[in-house]
Amino acid sequence: MSHGVTAATEIALLSPLIFRGLPIMLPFVISERLDMAEANLNSNAPESVPSPDQIETAGVQVTERDIVFDCPHCGGELVVDMDGAGMEVNCTLCGGGLKVPEYGGPSLEFLQAATAKLAKAVQGARNAAPKKFHFEGRPRDELKHRQNELQRAILESQAQTTEVKGHIHHATIQLHRYQLKLEVIQERQAELKAELNALLQVLNQI
Repeated sequence: MSHGVTAATEIALLSPLIFRGLPIMLPFVISERLDMAEANLNSNAPESVPSPDQIETAGVQVTERDIVFDCPHCGGELVVDMDGAGMEVNCTLCGGGLKVPEYGGPSLEFLQAATAKLAKAVQGARNAAPKKFHFEGRPRDELKHRQNELQRAILESQAQTTEVKGHIHHATIQLHRYQLKLEVIQERQAELKAELNALLQVLNQI
């Protein structure tokens, strides 16, 4: 981070470049991210419950599309849009030449921040008092318009529910696959160690 510039200032300056999807390498700023996101969400609270995507992306610098990696020269953390994978560029911190790694899915930084914010949003929704809705005295046209909005929002929510359940099913299968791969690796490791011990016993007898 540049001296004399606050984290919030750097986020404000750098975020527009990242959210345009440009493959530009920028210093990775993580501090104050959750505070900014909470401020944005709180401003929307009187209107309606924000969507999961709004919760995840509110006020954050790093998105699901970004590659977060360390400079091999100075060790500084950098963030590049996934479209920049494979590019040969200079580090914005030390100027050293490097190659942007390939995109391997959402970064750990994004997953941690998004998970924390979603968990806090769920807890806040559970603790909030039930909302009361008052439609008495409003014009019929306004009520019909709101009815159409609500029905459309419910359909969108149902579609999102189906999509997320599909992701959960896919992730569950993937998790089981990784667990089986881990067991295979552990079995192979145990077999290799057993063979090594047998070999050492023979060598000690020679």
